[in-house]
Amino acid sequence: MTQQNNIRLPEQNSAIMVGRLTRDPELRRTGTGKAVCSFDIAISRRIKDSVSGEWKDANPTFVPVIVWGEQAERCGERLKKGSPVHVEGRLQTNKWEGNDGTKRSRLEVVASRVQILSVVRQDNAAIGAKPADSINASSDQYDGIGGDGDEDIPF
Repeated sequence: MTQQNNIRLPEQNSAIMVGRLTRDPELRRTGTGKAVCSFDIAISRRIKDSVSGEWKDANPTFVPVIVWGEQAERCGERLKKGSPVHVEGRLQTNKWEGNDGTKRSRLEVVASRVQILSVVRQDNAAIGAKPADSINASSDQYDGIGGDGDEDIPF
């Protein structure tokens, strides 16, 4: 007899990742007017080539991210394709039926915090690589862009 069914595992579902947006974010509204923003980020890791000994980027992993409420509005306003971000959230499976009747699903991150890692001026020049914006869903407050960009990196 297996005791497996009697084992209670702690519930933990958290994801932390850093990547760049692969497209401009899409900001929409639900039927009740709540903002929802979606975007994808590309995450790469560095690997050492066994032949040349040089470091190079591995194949990227593409991760869909969903953001809700006021945080979604700020992401829609401030993020652009190529923006580097630090995302914290939880994993969720989204299931739907396609137009052809095929059942589909995908794993996505529902963000509780999105931190922009650089500021892009209107001329599209990035200034600094330190965190510039922190958009936090848990407190739903915005830690604005600092005047001199000398904030400490929180991770």
